[in-house]
Amino acid sequence: MADAVLVVDDESTIRDLLNVFLPMIGLKVILAANGEEALELAKKNVPKVILLDIKMPGIDGLETCRRLRAEEKTRYTPIILVTGFGAEKVEADDARADDFISKPFDIEDLALRLKSAIRIGHLTDPAERLLTYMDELDANRPD
Repeated sequence: MADAVLVVDDESTIRDLLNVFLPMIGLKVILAANGEEALELAKKNVPKVILLDIKMPGIDGLETCRRLRAEEKTRYTPIILVTGFGAEKVEADDARADDFISKPFDIEDLALRLKSAIRIGHLTDPAERLLTYMDELDANRPD
């Protein structure tokens, strides 16, 4: 099974482009047009990485990122924010994004960033599960 990427962008041309390109490099694509849809899909299909546009109507990418970090299922999922402006990079860091890329982006650079985020996610997930398990053991240990 291919690793899944949740692509969140209100621009249909970006979603369409990535829906064609990402499977060509071995990635499964889940598409969302806004933050609300992304939050629902991420809970159901926990992707290996999330590519999240910042500027969207409704819940913007920064708030979506914060909410994804607050959810247990997606807390450690790598998130790459797509920014249009340099000032948003500080906000992306404050929202606890793992990486950011500016529009217009180079498709090959994006592919490398996605694959790198997935590799890091594969390393982080088991370590986080082990730490959580150890915390639970410690909390349930008789005094």
